[in-house]
Amino acid sequence: MAITPKDLISDAARKGPASFFDQPERPEEIYNFDQGLAARETFPEGDLTRLANKVLKDDLFTLDYFAPEVGYGELTHGSKRLRELIAARIAKVQGKTVETNGLILTSGSVQAIALAARAFIDPGDIVAIEAVTFPYAARYMREAGAELLPIPIDWNGMDVDGLEQEIETLASNGKRIKMVYLGPTFHCPTGAELSLDRRKKLVALAQKHRFMVLEDDCYGELRFAGEPLPSLFSLDDQGLVMQAGTFSKTIAPALRMGWMAGTPEVAQALASVRQDLGVSQWLARVMVAFLEEGLYDPHLEKVREVYRQKCMAAVEGLKVAGNLVSFNIPQGSFYLWVEINEAVDWERAQALAAEQKLYFRPGERFLSGDQSRQFFRMSYSQEPLDRVREGATKIGAIIRSCTKVSA
Repeated sequence: MAITPKDLISDAARKGPASFFDQPERPEEIYNFDQGLAARETFPEGDLTRLANKVLKDDLFTLDYFAPEVGYGELTHGSKRLRELIAARIAKVQGKTVETNGLILTSGSVQAIALAARAFIDPGDIVAIEAVTFPYAARYMREAGAELLPIPIDWNGMDVDGLEQEIETLASNGKRIKMVYLGPTFHCPTGAELSLDRRKKLVALAQKHRFMVLEDDCYGELRFAGEPLPSLFSLDDQGLVMQAGTFSKTIAPALRMGWMAGTPEVAQALASVRQDLGVSQWLARVMVAFLEEGLYDPHLEKVREVYRQKCMAAVEGLKVAGNLVSFNIPQGSFYLWVEINEAVDWERAQALAAEQKLYFRPGERFLSGDQSRQFFRMSYSQEPLDRVREGATKIGAIIRSCTKVSA
């Protein structure tokens, strides 16, 4: 029998899903509440076009691997000037001082998470994650050989008391946690925020038991309500918290410009396992110009208002379902995490939604533990405002029509 390429692929490729995302046949005809994509109307197209041309004209080395005046360090850590500006913003927004060589630029925050898994996890290490979590992060941890320990999560974030109990149980068996991964601010997919008390306790636990904390902060700048809480990164004074950030959610996904912030030792650890020769100098310099011209804060003000309005439109639309759905209204980010009452025939509701070209993310994509409850994530970010309201209302009506018993 002839051997085909399919017979020769690795175990990792065979076991891994080709994609986490389903692709509808005609995406222009659907209500896309599935993927967490930034709203196209918020893309600063004019400024990005102008600055992309400007940096090309200003310096031909924009198209090289690194700036010759800086040297090979930019192959691993990325544009020095952009790292300086990100460090300045972290100091301004979070009140945390980070050295330029404590930052490494990555292809979105997702690569930062992947590099952290490779740099800090050995086979058999225990990594605590939220029981509802970003599936890519869980996959990277597993591929590094981690044993994942799901910790319950509620509307105040990870159950840090529960984490402490797990740490004590592990210690009694001669084991320990190596890392905790979580999204404390506008957690994906729930939108939950880790409370201040839990933030302080988590950092204290990390310092007491000497484990790393990977703070996924890709949505932190997208707050449209409420008061900001201190980041885990800002609360830590012992270098045990590293923080992943990105411009993909706030400016445009195609920039693929993210970072990891930590100590110089953390950044060097990530640099030692990367093999891609760094991020685009061109796009890094576009972002340098964008920040240096003072465009970022005015842009964020506009972006936040867009998502505030879309969030409220989604909330209003889902009210049609009455008490058959429950969710918290987030204070930022892209998502509603919706629980479906057990009185609803959820399988039938999903089928009807698909017939009406309503796409959203099934909750089981994010769940690590008990999957007996029914959830879905609705991303209200990318559809126009009127279609968010219209689509959410349709979803609510479908749910209302699919009750198993009177509710």
